[in-house]
Amino acid sequence: MDNKLWGKINNHGAEIWDTDPVFRGDQVTWQDKLKLLFYPKKFFLYRYIYKDAKKKLRKRDLNEPYRILDVGCGTGASVIDLKKLLGKRVDVVGVDVVGLQIDLAKTKIKKNAVYAEVELYDGEKLPFSNSSFDAIYSSDVLGHVKNVRNWLDELNRVLKPGGALAMFSESKLGKHAYIRNYLLRRGLNIDPHAEYHISLYSKYTLKEFLESSDFEINKMYTAFWASFWVHPDEFYESLKKTNWHKFFILKTLNKVLYWMKKKTHPYSTALCELYGLVEMLIVGKWVEAQGYIVLGRKKK
Repeated sequence: MDNKLWGKINNHGAEIWDTDPVFRGDQVTWQDKLKLLFYPKKFFLYRYIYKDAKKKLRKRDLNEPYRILDVGCGTGASVIDLKKLLGKRVDVVGVDVVGLQIDLAKTKIKKNAVYAEVELYDGEKLPFSNSSFDAIYSSDVLGHVKNVRNWLDELNRVLKPGGALAMFSESKLGKHAYIRNYLLRRGLNIDPHAEYHISLYSKYTLKEFLESSDFEINKMYTAFWASFWVHPDEFYESLKKTNWHKFFILKTLNKVLYWMKKKTHPYSTALCELYGLVEMLIVGKWVEAQGYIVLGRKKK
């Protein structure tokens, strides 16, 4: 298996997520921070934790670190990013349920010359004491969890009162995901990870689950409402497998958009991601599409 490919599946059927850190240098410069404009999800999640850490560290003794737990850390890209972004006064710990990902994360952390810990866990009981962390970061994980209520209770247990929760959660299709809903009603699910998404819920069910686990939500944004136009690659393989006459207009549009994006990559990709950030800032609070940024806190 080529572990440099994102979202590959190993011989045991586990889905492997291998991405590189956003921040590549030893120091995070203002130019590096600008890169987050082209990573919309990370822009919101990293920024939320960054602001919380800076605020709390101003009130602490120099020997008391700010502790972040990355739940579902994959191969360690976000662990490295958060450590580089926040520096020596921050401890970052990552956990994941796939042993191979933890092994790759340890190698990647060493290669990037940062100090951070990653460890394997069973997906149910986090191996930490109560109120151990100031912030929890988790992205693209909740949809893979069997018992979401218990999982959220565990996040709450290890988080300090008033601690920050920065999470991206997959979800059911919302009412504004017009094209994806149209295709789904006709038997075509364009989610490339559908077989691994076992816990997809609506926006309001997610809010209910979070609030019942004693979290308060400050902000919640949907991700990429106009995905058919800016992410034609997500639709391409699924549409290509259908009969030539089925979804003819959508297939034709998708082929044109896919070809244009592929030919003009990486510029088109960067522009599409920047559009996603602008879209979330303008309409993300009100639109219900698929997948949500959740910025919240554990109640005090």
